[in-house]
Amino acid sequence: MSFRSSRSTSRVLTALGAMAALLACGVAVSPTASAAVYPTCNTTKAVSITSGHSVTVPAYGSSKTLTCKLVLNQSTENPAVKALQRSLKNCEGYSYLGVDGFYGPQTFLAVEALQKKYGLFQDGIYGPDTRDSMKHYSSTLGCARL
Repeated sequence: MSFRSSRSTSRVLTALGAMAALLACGVAVSPTASAAVYPTCNTTKAVSITSGHSVTVPAYGSSKTLTCKLVLNQSTENPAVKALQRSLKNCEGYSYLGVDGFYGPQTFLAVEALQKKYGLFQDGIYGPDTRDSMKHYSSTLGCARL
């Protein structure tokens, strides 16, 4: 095992351990005291970028609000995660990332690296700040920012 994969594995295991401890205690922690609570993205929304072109982004509910988040969770397949993975893979250079709809360790690490790239708080959670900073995939346009 290389140093890089050993380090990545260690980071994922540390993140998973911390998450398990928080869940076991029933405690929620946010990076700031005033951090907003957003619902979990569970669908997608086409957002118009230019005339006739749109990008697909994670969204929540029947109203398809864009104010939602995605966190490390491998238990359910989600179209919102697929949209995120497609954008990370095709627009942000994470070509190794699979598009399977599960927000697993690879997706978590890609989001964390993306957050570092754009100078955001590095928590591995896809939320409004990450959404607004990254490029999103469009089958007709390629990649574009909101």
